[in-house]
Amino acid sequence: MIYLRRVRTICLLIISLLFFSGTVFSQRVIEIKYQANAKGGYVFSCINYAYCNYILELGFTQFDNLRSDRTLPFHGEIKPGYNSLFTISPINPNDPIQFKYSSATQKGCMHPVVNSDFTYLLPVSPGKDAQVYEMSPDKPSDTANWYVLRLKMKPGDTIYAARKGIVNIVEDRDASNDAGQNSIGKENFIELVQPDCSFARYGILKKNSAMVIPGQLVKAGQPIGLVGGDTFGRGSEIRFSVYYFQEESGGLSQSPSRHFVITQIWTKDQGKGRLRHGAVYVAEFPKSVVNQEAPAPVKKKPVKSKH
Repeated sequence: MIYLRRVRTICLLIISLLFFSGTVFSQRVIEIKYQANAKGGYVFSCINYAYCNYILELGFTQFDNLRSDRTLPFHGEIKPGYNSLFTISPINPNDPIQFKYSSATQKGCMHPVVNSDFTYLLPVSPGKDAQVYEMSPDKPSDTANWYVLRLKMKPGDTIYAARKGIVNIVEDRDASNDAGQNSIGKENFIELVQPDCSFARYGILKKNSAMVIPGQLVKAGQPIGLVGGDTFGRGSEIRFSVYYFQEESGGLSQSPSRHFVITQIWTKDQGKGRLRHGAVYVAEFPKSVVNQEAPAPVKKKPVKSKH
């Protein structure tokens, strides 16, 4: 009888998981797993298929004759790849156990410490000029609800990484931008996750022009793709933005809050600073800026002479 009840409970658990986490499964971002152990309990784990951290919240709607080795609901940061979560065990091994759970996820870190003063490169070819337009509903000093830099370019120009990062998303299969069609929701782009858990987005990419793949480490100043056509009659342009995600007070049940960073960018002659709307800047890749996040060289100890 105990065996039948456990089978029935597991069936309900699977149905519950599919119901509450259908979006997660369709995107194959976070996959929650559990496995029975020798003590009659279950070990919970998950696999993060993305290349950035996520926040996971997992709570039980039914939890009969069970205890956990961690505080529940589970609320924590999960890294790319395999993550051990917690183990639940029966309180009385002779009685049946029953449990159901639901989960929610959010991209990013629990407490991101984003460096708004970091010096970025202008993401165009060194020595090339670009006219800049700021896209933002407000004019804050450090962060905004939405902030994108438009850099006027020529078709087929190369896009460069403005900062070191790991490629998280590559979308370059759509031809709408190149064909002059409405681009809302269809812009080709590359997203990098940066060392401080912020994200950099580079668009508009020409179809099939990405030079990088998801999971790849990209250095500052490295070519990552070609600029595509623009649908609004302004010609080809790079759209560059930096943002991070912040948890809301209501938890992961609330819509994630995306905060945009007003980037400080290095340009030739002007040096570091916020780019002015309508101004023209020339890209320059000084070693001091390119190597800001490069590991410090290891000093070799002098070899003592045997004589």
